Amino acid sequence: MIKQIVLENFMAHERTELTLGPGVTALTGPNNTGKSAVVEGLRCVATNPMPRNYIRHGAKEARVTVELEDGTRVVWIRKKASAGYELWAPGAEEAQEYWKFGRKPPEDVLAALRLDVIEMEGNKDDIDVHIGNQRDPIFLLNRPDSDAALFFAASSESAHLLAMQNLLKRRTQDANRRERELDGRLKAVETELDELSLLPDIAVGLESVRELEATAKVLQTTIPALETQLSRLAGTEAALDRCQATATVYKGLCEPPKTNDIKPLNELIQRMGRIGETLDRARKIGEALAPVSAPSAPFDTVRLATLYNRLQHLDDARHKADARDAVLVGLQPMPTPGNTDHLAELKELLNKTTAHLTEVKQTWDVLRSIGEPPEVRADSRLEALVADIRGLTAGRQQSESHLNALEKQLRSVRESISVTVDALGHCPTCGADLNSEAFLDQEDGHVA
Repeated sequence: MIKQIVLENFMAHERTELTLGPGVTALTGPNNTGKSAVVEGLRCVATNPMPRNYIRHGAKEARVTVELEDGTRVVWIRKKASAGYELWAPGAEEAQEYWKFGRKPPEDVLAALRLDVIEMEGNKDDIDVHIGNQRDPIFLLNRPDSDAALFFAASSESAHLLAMQNLLKRRTQDANRRERELDGRLKAVETELDELSLLPDIAVGLESVRELEATAKVLQTTIPALETQLSRLAGTEAALDRCQATATVYKGLCEPPKTNDIKPLNELIQRMGRIGETLDRARKIGEALAPVSAPSAPFDTVRLATLYNRLQHLDDARHKADARDAVLVGLQPMPTPGNTDHLAELKELLNKTTAHLTEVKQTWDVLRSIGEPPEVRADSRLEALVADIRGLTAGRQQSESHLNALEKQLRSVRESISVTVDALGHCPTCGADLNSEAFLDQEDGHVA
């Protein structure tokens, strides 16, 4: 019974291992996933077919391994020019290889696999009872009745005797061929032994050479060790001479005086250094802050914040209108609306007013960052700065006046739009009801 099938560089399989369970194993999956290649690999192991495109593209050889239940492994190897087998017995460390055996697999491989085909008489095609082809029925259903009769006749005792006779004949031929090969090999070995008759003398000479080599290795190890010891001895003698000379010099000296602990002095020096750095930083900060006056009181920006919120609301409404316009681009053309030229003019005026208010807001944001001028001192260098501050103050007042005018203009535009929308009462485009407040706030889906 087959336990495992391994495909290596076989057709579309780079490496695939299939472990078969007890009973029936079914391979399922989409087309062109390699199911038929598994069956074809099993057929190649059992029959060693003619060369085909079995080797995967880019590989040098294809291998199909079949492991049996008793531990025997049969490996079919397909190279570009030849095919061979490896037969691994259970627990064996080396495989028995088979090459140049002809078209039919070796008998040992067939005996291990037990997947032989049934040979038919009368030049009939052999019948494979183990491996079937794709889209073919069971082996006898697509053949004539005469083939079925021959198959059952081949399964009788006489057919078995003929098969055994043919098997014995083939084994005898194989044994004779093997005997001739062994005889030829024996003669070749005898010839090689005659050529090696001088080996005893060579062996004696080699033994002497080995003894000399061992002595040389011992000397190679001993001589560097002796040289190292001599070098260390010479260094030791030189160090001893230096020590004796130093001791002679030190005999005439007296003991050095005792030193005081200087750790507190070092700590005091470090503290004085840090205090000096702190004083330098304080002096620089004082010099930088000397000409600076007290900050002025801030202005009331409630009105400006209110205006900014209204402008922000208008800007958000404009972004929503742009988003709605982008959505409406892909819609069907609207029916022909009525005359809305006056609304378009009002819309254009409102957009200009919104843009102008945005510019005023930006200008105001710039002006907000400018504080009150500091107290003027009698210094000729500050006259130019005072003139600039006055100019900026006048500009701010002018901007406030302009902002008030724009607010008044915006209110007038909104009132005009409210009157126009209330007069219309409904949208001339879609016919929906219009409300002036919802229209201006853009909450009813219409774009002003």
